[in-house]
Amino acid sequence: MAAISKQEADAWDRVLDAAADLADLIESSGIEIDEYDLEELTIFLARHGPVVRGMLKNLKRTWPCDGAISP
Repeated sequence: MAAISKQEADAWDRVLDAAADLADLIESSGIEIDEYDLEELTIFLARHGPVVRGMLKNLKRTWPCDGAISP
């Protein structure tokens, strides 16, 4: 097993925390997704957070919201 630094381990922990938050958000939306696919998707999104954030930064909510998902 390759040794990793504390900084790398902390960064990975932040990815996993973000992935867990994303999973909670998706699950609360009522979208049905396989548990494995949900894990893969949320880790992917968390690992690519800066890119995703850049894509969403100019997004403004212009549609009615039922209140189930709040920012």
